[in-house]
Amino acid sequence: MHAVIYVWVEISDDDEELSAIASQCGYDFDHPQVLDVQEPVPALLHGEPCLSLRLTLANPVSGNELEQLMNTGRLDLSHPSVSACRLLAIEPAL
Repeated sequence: MHAVIYVWVEISDDDEELSAIASQCGYDFDHPQVLDVQEPVPALLHGEPCLSLRLTLANPVSGNELEQLMNTGRLDLSHPSVSACRLLAIEPAL
């Protein structure tokens, strides 16, 4: 099973684009249920720009379990132009 997490990113450098940050940043999502994390890509969530990361999960999970996974997992996102980030949402990937 796969899921997608959406991440709000505060960019401290006005010259930096979200797409460049997505391709250049270090990233991980640490949770026992997560087997693999794909490279972030620029996305829109409710019309707002963000990054999305596709997670490969060890087992199928329900909606409530996805929320719990998002709340108990740890996101590591590193880039010199990122001053803050926050998990916004998680949903099953098609």
